Amino acid sequence: MGKEKEYILTTEPAEIERLRLQHHAWIEQAYALFARAGLRAGQAVLDLGCGPGFTSFELATVVGPRGRVIARDESARFLEGLAAERDRRGLRWIEPSLGPVEELELPPESLDAAYARWLFCWLREPEVVLARVARALKPGGAVLLQEYLDWGRMKLLPRSRIFELGVEACMESWRQGGGTIDFGALVPTLAAACSLEVEHFAPVARIGAVGSLEWRWIGGFFASYLPKLVERGEFSAADLDAWNLEWARRERAGEGYCYAPTMVDGVLRKPR
Repeated sequence: MGKEKEYILTTEPAEIERLRLQHHAWIEQAYALFARAGLRAGQAVLDLGCGPGFTSFELATVVGPRGRVIARDESARFLEGLAAERDRRGLRWIEPSLGPVEELELPPESLDAAYARWLFCWLREPEVVLARVARALKPGGAVLLQEYLDWGRMKLLPRSRIFELGVEACMESWRQGGGTIDFGALVPTLAAACSLEVEHFAPVARIGAVGSLEWRWIGGFFASYLPKLVERGEFSAADLDAWNLEWARRERAGEGYCYAPTMVDGVLRKPR
């Protein structure tokens, strides 16, 4: 399916399993957003930045065989796995689409909806992609977004300075990377610029106890990402060791909570 484009946290099997856990942690929230936006059988839906396709399969269930799910991602490896699973399940109405979301070409007014979770926050020009998606929506169609509103708000409870140093290192790496991690704060402005109406815009705050899905989701992310910061000289090996020791200590004790990054759910509607 073409030359592989490296995902920020790789496309190796261990990362796919991390993404699977992440999907389970957020699937209830996603289905609530599907219902709020009015997704239903027979619709054509775009899954932007679909990764291994976990949400694409959920969307395929919602729209059914009379519908259509376009699963767009720039990772050939992710899409190869998605296509194999699609064929195994017989979900012929899922269409893998390889390439950057910035280069996606769709006919005007061809989509009933588009969904994205943690996609726009990594883009250098998110407004360009949002405008492109808006043009592809039918009148009355919707963009469904689940994006970060305040990633840096994350913390361990009771508080941990080494955990917060890890959060700060991640935030600095993203400032240097050119994206906008707290893309949710830009949604109202960019929606207006794309002639989309903000139908729903609500913060999502979650806290997970040791061992919960939220706890494991967050721990899995840091276990994957902090070593990359060490490799790039953006976090020290000593701090990584201290971070891991603190996380392990909390897990052994079975006490404490992790306050997850503050999210925002959004439904942006194209006027009829």
